[in-house]
Amino acid sequence: MVRKTQCYSIGYGNRSFDDFVQMLAQNRITNLVDIRRYPQSTFDDYNRESLERSLPLNDIIYTHCEGVGGMRDSTYIEYMGTDEFRNSFAKLLAYIINVHKEGGRVVLMCAEKSPKGCHRHYLSIKLEENEVEVIHLIEPGQVSLFSF
Repeated sequence: MVRKTQCYSIGYGNRSFDDFVQMLAQNRITNLVDIRRYPQSTFDDYNRESLERSLPLNDIIYTHCEGVGGMRDSTYIEYMGTDEFRNSFAKLLAYIINVHKEGGRVVLMCAEKSPKGCHRHYLSIKLEENEVEVIHLIEPGQVSLFSF
């Protein structure tokens, strides 16, 4: 039986970094893809430079994928129709499939805790259309297969 390709999604919200890493560990995450267009935060622990340093200490590989990030001049749905998005999405999809085949687990990270108010909602739908099951990490021990 072939396992369906899966990936996870998470928003750090106002979580402490320790709680965030614990959630990743509980779900055996091996690779984090930062899908913020601008990988900066009011919380220093979630700035790109901090994540690049701290995640490998927790056996998690950090990658930034700006091309699928939100905060565009148009709506995110409009942006999804651009070549920039399609090219970045194709790279992200290939990355997720490759990590999955190697036995790893990818999580897509943004700021908002709930995918409902985040571009992760639309990105998850697009991934599902491409045969990737997306599991949203909401709170410790709480997951959802729906983007709300």
